[in-house]
Amino acid sequence: MIGETTLSKPHVYKISEIPNFDIDYRGLTKLARQKGCSVATLSDNEKNQFIHGSTMEEVREKSIKL
Repeated sequence: MIGETTLSKPHVYKISEIPNFDIDYRGLTKLARQKGCSVATLSDNEKNQFIHGSTMEEVREKSIKL
């Protein structure tokens, strides 16, 4: 079909498929605001300060791919 994308076919994820990370989102956004940038533009080392028990590299590896 014209215009049909893979996003139009929803996939229901099981809880066991969703990675579990302990991330301090409030701290991440606070640091980004202090630096005058977005969270996405922070370096991995800056983000790692707010990811407890893991690293940004592990978060990328285990994230759900659309």
